[in-house]
Amino acid sequence: MLKYSQTPGIFKLEGNRLGRPYHRLQTIFVSKFDTLDSRLNNYFLKKHRSYISLKRIDCEMDVSNKTAELFTSDVGQLAFDIDRPLLLTLLGNFYGLEENIESESSDENELPTKTEIRLKNRLASDLLEMIFDKDSSGLALSIAPDNMGVQTQWTYKITFTLEGVEGNCFYIFLDDAHTDFVLNALRQQDIRNSSEQLDTRARNEKKQAVVSEIIHTLPLTLTVKIAEISLNVAELATIKPGDILPIGLPERYSVNIGKAELFSALLVEDKNKLYLSDISGTKSENSYE
Repeated sequence: MLKYSQTPGIFKLEGNRLGRPYHRLQTIFVSKFDTLDSRLNNYFLKKHRSYISLKRIDCEMDVSNKTAELFTSDVGQLAFDIDRPLLLTLLGNFYGLEENIESESSDENELPTKTEIRLKNRLASDLLEMIFDKDSSGLALSIAPDNMGVQTQWTYKITFTLEGVEGNCFYIFLDDAHTDFVLNALRQQDIRNSSEQLDTRARNEKKQAVVSEIIHTLPLTLTVKIAEISLNVAELATIKPGDILPIGLPERYSVNIGKAELFSALLVEDKNKLYLSDISGTKSENSYE
């Protein structure tokens, strides 16, 4: 029997999380990477005079954070946090204070200034509304600040790493309710994709059935050549009514569609009518290989 402190690589399984595909949660954001990158780039360029692009999106389960800005939605609680070097870089770019950034960020243990706090609150509100938008991620949420809430433990953390120096990240924290909300959106997306595949398959089958019906009802004319005689112009000019022309009849007659021979058959007479019988010898298609 090992103590829990002796098993750092083993984590506790909670019954309410069994069967939930948490590993798929980040796919809903990664699948919209280009859209999020474009909107973040435009936002930072227009609002903060900074050219910033999205580098990657990472996720982590069961995290603790005491400095994040709390927000609430109709689903539950979520939070936003940002690395202080990135926050100071945005301030410096906006006010033209790039030369003072290194000296200001050298001591990260100092308490944030009111300007930093105001910028952090503004970034939190703007970025959360941008990311949790139907056009950006497909997750539409109505978000508002939660100044009275207290929460430090979060089910999921989404890390947005930006291009630039180390420490250019901002984070979104989700509680259990928001995690379930995202997972449910993934399930609904899978259902829609499966339904679209079934609809596409049904349309293809219907199209094939229509084409098959058209082919099966296509009218064809079968031609049977009974006799053939060769004459020149002089012989043809001497033919008079009552003359008898000698012809030879083959044993079997070819049945054609246009100029292509389809099969051969015997020609029989019954009650003054001619019939094809003993059909055989279907001609195979010529090979041109």
